[in-house]
Amino acid sequence: MTPEWLPAPLRFSGSSVENDYRKLFEVFENDFINSSRAIVDGYEVLVNSSSDPSVMGGVYTYGFTHLVTHGDEDRAIDYDRAVKLPWVRAILDNYTEPEVTAFCVDQPKGETMYLWLADEDFVVTLRALKSKKERELNPRKIIVTAYHVYSYGRKDLQRLYGRSTRQL
Repeated sequence: MTPEWLPAPLRFSGSSVENDYRKLFEVFENDFINSSRAIVDGYEVLVNSSSDPSVMGGVYTYGFTHLVTHGDEDRAIDYDRAVKLPWVRAILDNYTEPEVTAFCVDQPKGETMYLWLADEDFVVTLRALKSKKERELNPRKIIVTAYHVYSYGRKDLQRLYGRSTRQL
């Protein structure tokens, strides 16, 4: 069942990729740049503000592109992910709701937090900033990505949940 706090997915006209990026960036700006920072498990959530050269010549930041695109070197809009961009902030703000399976897993790059909206096949992942000095001065999390969970990915998330170091 879809939670009442979850916004409607976006719709795209298909007129142009540039227009789609602009529309998506407006949502991103509203949710992450022009509003107060989300707090998850006592951590302030940041977005990566470094320019991502793999999308539109570096016009957009990694924080934005890793929420709406897929690929390694040449990233492209992933519409299954992009239509759910408004869900990212909603999940961050409602991570303690029963519809969200929130858990942490120790991984080589550090503790990763998963906020999984299983009934809607969507997950947001957060990881602490890399610099130990940064973490000591101001312990924050950064959004690593968010994505649509396909049927083959559910087993991976269930496996990760099974080895979680803590649940929120």
